[in-house]
Amino acid sequence: MADEETRFTDSVASAFSADQSGARSLWVPLAQQFDADGPDAVRQYLKAQRQQLVDHVEKLLRQVKDRTDG
Repeated sequence: MADEETRFTDSVASAFSADQSGARSLWVPLAQQFDADGPDAVRQYLKAQRQQLVDHVEKLLRQVKDRTDG
């Protein structure tokens, strides 16, 4: 089974060309997380990433508001 999981990560990594490094940097960690711990771990990983993105956007919005109000 580990060989199948490794092949999944490898197939995800090889699915992107060299000029698609942005997409690769998103999908390879997901594939690795899936290989290591299964689909529930991927859901948790995505949930944490989503929260980080929300926090970052809220911070940026506060900065813009502070600049326009100040």
